[in-house]
Amino acid sequence: MVLDQLYAITPLVTTLLTFYSVYLILALSLNLIYGYCGVPNFGHVFFQSVGAYVAGNLTANVMNFMFLGGGNICEIATAEARRNLALANPAIAMGFFILSLAVGILVGGFFGYIASYPALRLKEDYLAITLIFIGEIGRIIARNEASIACGLVGLTGIPNPFIWVGDPNLSLIIYTIMAVIIAAIIFVYLQRLSNSPFGRLLKSVRDDEIAAASLGKDIAKARGWAMILGSSIAAVAGVLKVFYAQGVFADDYIPLTTFVVLSMVILGGMANNRGVILGALLITLLDFLVAPSFFRLIGVEIQFDITYIKYIITGIVIITVLLFRPQGIIPEKPVETIGLKIARQNIKREKNET
Repeated sequence: MVLDQLYAITPLVTTLLTFYSVYLILALSLNLIYGYCGVPNFGHVFFQSVGAYVAGNLTANVMNFMFLGGGNICEIATAEARRNLALANPAIAMGFFILSLAVGILVGGFFGYIASYPALRLKEDYLAITLIFIGEIGRIIARNEASIACGLVGLTGIPNPFIWVGDPNLSLIIYTIMAVIIAAIIFVYLQRLSNSPFGRLLKSVRDDEIAAASLGKDIAKARGWAMILGSSIAAVAGVLKVFYAQGVFADDYIPLTTFVVLSMVILGGMANNRGVILGALLITLLDFLVAPSFFRLIGVEIQFDITYIKYIITGIVIITVLLFRPQGIIPEKPVETIGLKIARQNIKREKNET
């Protein structure tokens, strides 16, 4: 009986953990760009959508061309054919997922490089507005151009890479574990990067770019690399979301997503990856609990559009934190360099001796 109950709530748990992993990856990548480098990338959702469109288009078009004899990728029949093909061929299912990750990272980094040019010429509010426009223009184009994500209908039939396992719940569990592992790897990478000379360079650019330039630092190169790395990582989040949802829908990538992710960074603590883990967890739980799908899962019928409550709460969180605790739950800490560690050890030893 207990096992049956656990089995019944598996989709609920896997959805929560997978979307937490996706949001955490997005928040960590935005923290690199905005928290460490100071670039207000309020169009960050665009780079997630780039990874999503790459994953959907690459999988659907190449799978149709190589194994299904062509056809319209938007048709229900071809979408079902792709699922059946992946169900019978584990190598194909896994191969397209890995290929989508690799290509998504490259294309996301490319668009991050393109977006770095406005970051060099514009400052603060103007840059933030420009990047919001870039994200929204990308969504509108994808929404109206059928070749990108099948327009308003959306591109479906992107199979879970573990669909061949057979048991739908088991395939979701394996995928969720993989998503959590990928998020953990990205966290470790960015944590080490932030404690490296490059991380200190980004902070110096954020705090005083004139002083950094006077010391011979290449400001343009630092911002460019921050945008490239952050955009590539955001594209990973897009790929993970597509293969879990098994489809691409342009309207999933609205500007609000960026501000939800921004609230995670601000709440947890900018330029503090450990704080972002906590901020992403709290906002993801909040986002999950006020979603209409959650109430449908527990059998509660809501008579109004509860989605707008999420918008209100997100705005309240950002304003409240900025007013009363702008440093976030876990404030930014000094970079843990080897010299700083040695100095702390010496101070501790001297205190013990006295």
